[in-house]
Amino acid sequence: MTLFEINSTARSGHHAMLNWLIKNISGYEYQSYDKLKIIPHGVFYINEANFSKELSLDYISKYNEEIRCLFMSYENSEPNYSILCDNEKYIGPMSINNPNIKNLDKNYRIIFIRDFYSNLTSRIKHNNDRIKNGEKPLWDVGERFINLWKDSAKYILDEKCLYLKFEDWLTSKKLRNDFLSKITQNGELYDNNVRGSFSSFDERTNVIDRFDKEIIPTGIKNLIKNDNELHYLMGVLGYHYRSI
Repeated sequence: MTLFEINSTARSGHHAMLNWLIKNISGYEYQSYDKLKIIPHGVFYINEANFSKELSLDYISKYNEEIRCLFMSYENSEPNYSILCDNEKYIGPMSINNPNIKNLDKNYRIIFIRDFYSNLTSRIKHNNDRIKNGEKPLWDVGERFINLWKDSAKYILDEKCLYLKFEDWLTSKKLRNDFLSKITQNGELYDNNVRGSFSSFDERTNVIDRFDKEIIPTGIKNLIKNDNELHYLMGVLGYHYRSI
């Protein structure tokens, strides 16, 4: 079995990136946001596996004899999160101890990351749209989100995972190929023209840069301004400080 555990923050473009990855591995797009997607030739995808852990584990148990390649997406979790390990913390390949993960041959941990400011603004915008519709906001946009983004960046810099930046995925065939070459022998067979997730912004706006400082609450701005570690991690990953 080949196992992919992918960790991303919500509103980072990761569903589209996941679809692209799955298509380049299997030849098929998953085309929906169902909890479980069964793709031909033993490829299985469990969406947001951390949001309903027991159901996710039940799927693995039910189909374990058929699974050849398993994609598991975690959203808004710590970068070392895994439902397949004791205490839900991945330490190394030997820490995967779920009895239904049989004949594990390859194990990939992946982080898809997006520019902090665009990711934050997208989360705020989506929350605001829900509030206008009388719904509760979904996404943390304060200290917890900041820490999740920083922890993901540090996990990347510590070389504990493979990673791809959303902006590079959109714009650079070379960097998409570089990423896939660490997984497959073929590089990119299918480009990034795949289904993505619904955007809370007008589709005519710049897909890469969704930064809008006007909608960021003052308290969040102050957290960002005073977080030197956040600024450092942005810079090391090639992102730029924005004036807020």
